[in-house]
Amino acid sequence: MEESDWQAFAKYSSKYYKDHNYKQYETLTDSRPNLNRLWTKLKELLIITAHKTVPITYRSSEDLISKPKALTSCYTSLKKLNVILLAFRIKFLTRQLWPDLTRWAEQLVTIQQVIVQHKIDPVDFPQVLTTDNVRQVKAQLLTIFKLIYQKPRQEQRLMENKQIQHHIQLRCYNYDEDLTQMIDSILNRKH
Repeated sequence: MEESDWQAFAKYSSKYYKDHNYKQYETLTDSRPNLNRLWTKLKELLIITAHKTVPITYRSSEDLISKPKALTSCYTSLKKLNVILLAFRIKFLTRQLWPDLTRWAEQLVTIQQVIVQHKIDPVDFPQVLTTDNVRQVKAQLLTIFKLIYQKPRQEQRLMENKQIQHHIQLRCYNYDEDLTQMIDSILNRKH
């Protein structure tokens, strides 16, 4: 940014500070809730000022956080199971159009691989689909699908909670030790 851009940034942030009565936050006592409130207001001020005054922002393609392998393997397994479950839709079952013997044998191999990969209790599936067992097979497949579906959601929540805790600790540390680093992290800048 040019010097004139920095001056515009400073001018707008000062104006925003006065217009939105940020002076009241200078007298807050030292506590965690107040730190969070101050952090939120400071971030709000800097981001709004940056949006109004910074002419261009650059984003790297490396900014995205890739998903862990455990999550992507769950999604792959869910896709495989979904393809199999599509053959068990009600409209096919009422017309007795479920997978034939060779196709079902291939699907059984896939289902067993998914069960082993995700460490699910073994399930015995019939070798031949009939009118007597096809609905039970569909119910078992849906149960397996739901188990695997819940796994990545829980892992994603756990991962997000760990990231939140890490950033809270980092924020507190930076507030105490390095205010410049705190402001850089608010603006998502590399230090």
